[in-house]
Amino acid sequence: MRISAWAIRNPIPVTLLFILLTVSGAVAFMRMPIQMFPNVALPIVTVTVTQNGTAPSEMENQVTRPIENALTGVAGIKNIGSTVVLGASTTTVEFELGTELQKAIDDVRTVIERTRVELPQGIDPPTVQRLDLDSAPVVTYAIIAPAMGNTQLAWFIDNEVTRALQARSGVGQVSRIGGAEREIAVILDPERMAAVGVTAAQINNALASFHVDSPGGLADVGGTEQTIRVLGSAGQVSQIRDLTIPVQGRYVRLSDIAEVGDGQGEVRGFARLNGRPVVAVQISKTSAASDVSVVDEVDEGVAELSRAYPGVTFTKIVSTAELTRSSFHATVDVLIEGVILAILVVFLFLRDWRATAIAATAMPLSLIPTFIFMAGMGFSLNGITLLALTLVIGILVDDAIVEIENIEKRIEKGESPYRAALIGADAIGLAVIATTATIIAVFAPVSLMPGEAGQFFKEFGLTVAAAVTFSLIVARLLTPLMAAYFLLPHDARKSMVAGGRLHPLHRRALEWTLARPWLSAGIGAGFFVLALVIAATLQIGFQATPNRNYVYISVEGAPGATRADMSEAVQDATRVIMKQPDVERVFAQVGSTGGTFTTGGADMRTGTITVILSHDRSRTSEEFQAELGPLLRSIPSARFYNQGNFGQAAVSIVLAGSDGKELERTQTKLLREMRALPSISDPRPSPAAPGPELVVKPRPAEAARLNVDTTAIANALRVATIGEIDAASAKYSEGEQRLPIRVRLPESARNDLDTIAALRVPTRDGNTTPVSGVADIGFDAGPGKIVRFNRERRVAVEADLAVGKAVGTALQQVRDLPAMRNLPTGIHQAQEGQTQLIADLFVGFVLALFAGIGLTFTVLVLLFRGFFKPVVILGALPLCLLGAFAALRLLGFPIDMPVLIGLLMLMGLCAKNSILLVEFAIEAERDGQSVRDALLEACAQRTRPIIMTSMAMIAGMLPTALAISEGSESRQPMAIAVIGGIVSSTALSLVLVPVIYEIIDGFEQRAIPRLARLVTRPAEDDLRLAEESR
Repeated sequence: MRISAWAIRNPIPVTLLFILLTVSGAVAFMRMPIQMFPNVALPIVTVTVTQNGTAPSEMENQVTRPIENALTGVAGIKNIGSTVVLGASTTTVEFELGTELQKAIDDVRTVIERTRVELPQGIDPPTVQRLDLDSAPVVTYAIIAPAMGNTQLAWFIDNEVTRALQARSGVGQVSRIGGAEREIAVILDPERMAAVGVTAAQINNALASFHVDSPGGLADVGGTEQTIRVLGSAGQVSQIRDLTIPVQGRYVRLSDIAEVGDGQGEVRGFARLNGRPVVAVQISKTSAASDVSVVDEVDEGVAELSRAYPGVTFTKIVSTAELTRSSFHATVDVLIEGVILAILVVFLFLRDWRATAIAATAMPLSLIPTFIFMAGMGFSLNGITLLALTLVIGILVDDAIVEIENIEKRIEKGESPYRAALIGADAIGLAVIATTATIIAVFAPVSLMPGEAGQFFKEFGLTVAAAVTFSLIVARLLTPLMAAYFLLPHDARKSMVAGGRLHPLHRRALEWTLARPWLSAGIGAGFFVLALVIAATLQIGFQATPNRNYVYISVEGAPGATRADMSEAVQDATRVIMKQPDVERVFAQVGSTGGTFTTGGADMRTGTITVILSHDRSRTSEEFQAELGPLLRSIPSARFYNQGNFGQAAVSIVLAGSDGKELERTQTKLLREMRALPSISDPRPSPAAPGPELVVKPRPAEAARLNVDTTAIANALRVATIGEIDAASAKYSEGEQRLPIRVRLPESARNDLDTIAALRVPTRDGNTTPVSGVADIGFDAGPGKIVRFNRERRVAVEADLAVGKAVGTALQQVRDLPAMRNLPTGIHQAQEGQTQLIADLFVGFVLALFAGIGLTFTVLVLLFRGFFKPVVILGALPLCLLGAFAALRLLGFPIDMPVLIGLLMLMGLCAKNSILLVEFAIEAERDGQSVRDALLEACAQRTRPIIMTSMAMIAGMLPTALAISEGSESRQPMAIAVIGGIVSSTALSLVLVPVIYEIIDGFEQRAIPRLARLVTRPAEDDLRLAEESR
C-alpha cells in the first residue's frame, strides 16, 4: 500500500495520531529528569578497609595484598586497582561489562568475609559497596552557628540537617565536611602511669571489659521468663573516673592516672569559607533523580531549616546543577533558534508561507514524539542526549523539504495540490526512505560501541535514530496530507522561483567534469588527500572545557606537613584568590573531613579549593585557571594545581612495574623531560615524595628475654597516641548519643619523642618496661600514598595543559620523549583515566564509523537492488572531510569527541545528497534517457532540494557554532566541522557525484555480462545435458 496516498485519503486517523504523539511527547518531556550525564551502571565494586594510624606500607602488606590475592579467584573480574593512604586501603574491582552488579557485590563480600581471618585484628569492619557514578555531590552548603560549639554543630548536622534533607525526594547521601565528633576523653598522665606500672593498652582494655552492657541469657523467676542483662556501663562520667584497674595484684583508680571528661575526636582536616572556619554538607542524589530537581528540593529543605533554626546560617557554596540547568536551557534555546533559522531558509527558497508552514511543522512534530521513545527507554535530558537533539535539528526538516519541494514542482506544472501530493509524495518515497535509513545506519552502531565509553553513547545513537525515524513518519504521512489540503493551486498564487533548470555555471561545470571523468575523479581524490593533510596538522583533544562558574584546585602539602602548616598554606592561597576579579567565594576542604571525596584515611596533606566565579565575569573559567596557576605556585608551603574534567589532571602518564626503585628512577627522568614540553605546564610526580616516619625496631634479644612481642609494642603506642579504633573502644551512652571513650596521651606528650620512648609495655612476669628498653627508635621515610593496579605498583607524572593546547597533542609529545621510548625492562606505560578514555573513545568511534559505512552499504543495496549504484553514494562520502577539517584548521579547533560525532553526521548528510541524485538518475534511465541526459536531468531537478536541505542544516547548526549561550563551548567545534563539511560536500557532490555515477555505470555495463557468464550455464551445455539424460 502507498502510505502517503492512504494518509491523504484518510486525514482523520493521521491527524489524531500526531495529536496523540505530540501530547504524549510533551508530557514525557516534562517528566524526564535533567542530568549532567546519562545513567550508567558500571559493574564496579569497592572494598574499603580502615585502621587508624597505620602507615601505607603496612596497609599494603597486611591488608591490600591479601585482599587482592583473594579477589583474583572471583569470576568475571576485568581489573583490580587499589589506593592506599594513611589508615585506609580502597580496592576497586572492575568486572566485565554485562556482569550482574548485585551478584558481583555478593561474590566480593563472600570473599572478603573468608579473608577476614588473614587481616589484622585491629581493623575496622571492611566495607563492600558498588561504585555509583552519580554519588558526586550536586550541591554544597556551609553552615555557621555561633552559639554552638564544634561538636554541637556536628551533632546538629548529623541529626537534624541530615534527617531533614534525606527526607527530600531524590536525595541520596548527605555528608558532613568539618566539625568534630564528640567523645569521652581519657587523657593519660605518662609520669603517673610509669609510677604505677600500667600501660595505655591495659587501661583501654579495662574500660572495654568493665564498661559494657552484655546479655546474660534467660531465667524463670517467680514463674515468669525474664531476660538477664549485665549492666556495667556507667550512667555518668564521674563513674568512669572511679573505675579501678588491676595492676600487678593491686588496683589503681582511673582518675589517679588520667583526666576524664567531655572531649572531641582528633581533627585531621578542616573546612574554610573565604578563610573562615565552617562546617559544610555535601548532598548527592539517587541515580535516577534529576540533578536540577534534587537541588531545588534541597534548597526548599534548607529554607525550612533556616526558618526553624534562626541562629544557624546556611550559605550555598556551589552547585553543579547550575551548569546542568544552564546547559539544558541553552540547548532548548539553540533548538528554538535553529528551528526559526531553518524555517527562514525554507521560506527564502519556496517563497510561499503555506509551503513553509508545512515544512516547518515537521521539526516540532518530529522532535516532540522523540521524547516518548527516550522516556520509554529510561533516558534523561543529559549532555549526551541534548547533544544528539542539537545535531539533528537541521535534519528533521530535510525529508519534509524534499517532499514539499517535489509536490510544489508538480503544482507549478498545473496539477492540483491534491493530485500533486497524491502522486508526488509516493514518487519521491524511495529517496526519502533511503536517506533516512542511511542516517539511522550511520548512527545505530554508535549505540553499540564497546567498553565503558559505549555505555555513555548508547543514548546518543538511539536518540538520533528515533528522531530521524519520526521525521520520516512525518514526511510520509503528515507532509503530503497537509500539502494536499493546505496548498493553493498554481493560478491562485504568485509563481515561485522557477525550478528544474540548471544554472549556467552549474551546467558548464557538469559538462566539463563529465567530459573528463578520470581527471575529475583525480581532482576529487586530490581533495580527499588534501583533507587528510589538513587533518594531520590538527590537534587531538577529548572535549573542550566547559565555561563553568566554578573551578577546582587541588592542594598537596609537603611531606610531613602538619594541620597548622596546611591551614597556613590554604589561608595564603585564599588571600591570593580573593584578590582576583570575578571571584565570589572560596571554599577549601583539607584532610579527612568526613566529606564524600575522602577515602576513609586521615591524609591531611591533600585537599580541594573550590573557587566560585561570578556569572558576569570577564574571563572564562579556563582562562581564570591559567592566570591563577603561576600566582599559587609562588606559595612555597604547598603545591596547587588544577583538576581536570574528571577530577584528575588533564595529562597523566602512568608507569607500572614490580621494581619500585626502578619505577621511581623512571618517573624522575620522565618528569625532568616533561618540564621542557611547551604543550603542558606544572608537571609533578604522583604520588608525592615519601614523607618522614618514626620507626620503632624491636631488639630481638631484649624483647625475647622479657617476652615482649611486636604486637604489644604497636598496641601500646597506637592506643597512647591516637586511641583505639571505634569498633574496639568502650562506649558511653547519653540520650540518643553513643560516644566512644578514647584513651590517649595529651597532645603535648604525643609530640615529645622522649615521652613516646618512655611508654610502658607489659612483660612476661606481669611488670612493664619502657619501649626504649626493648626497641630502637629512629627516623626514616615512607610513601604517603601507594597506587596499585592488577597487583603491581604504579606511579605517574601529571601535568596541566598549556593554554590553547589539546590533550591528545600533549600525550603524543610525551610519548615521543626518550624516557618513554626507552622504558627499562619490566616498566611499561599503563592506560588509565582520561588517557584510557580517549583511547577507548577514538577506537570506538573508528569502529562505529566503519560499521556505519558497512551498514549503510547494506541498506542501500537492499533499497536499490544492486551493488554498483550504492558504490556511487559511498564514493561521495570523503567529499565532506575537506570542508570539515579546513574549518577546524581555520578557526583553531582540535579534533575531539564532539567533532567525531559531527563527522558521523556528515557521512549521513553527504550520502543523503548523493541518494537524491542517484535515485532520480536511475528512474530517468528506466524511462529511456541516456546516462548523460539522466545525470543532467537529476542535477536539474534535485539541486534545489539538496541546497535547501543543506542550508537548513547549516541554519540549524549556526546558533551552536556561534557558542553564544553558556555551556555551549564543548559543542562549538562539532557545529563548525558540520557546517564546513556541508559546504564542501554540497558544492563538490553536485559536480563530482555525476562523474562517479558515470564511471561506475560504465564499469557495471562491462562487468555484468561477464559476471552473468560465470554464474549462468551456456545454452549448449543445457542441450548436452538433455541429450545425456535421454
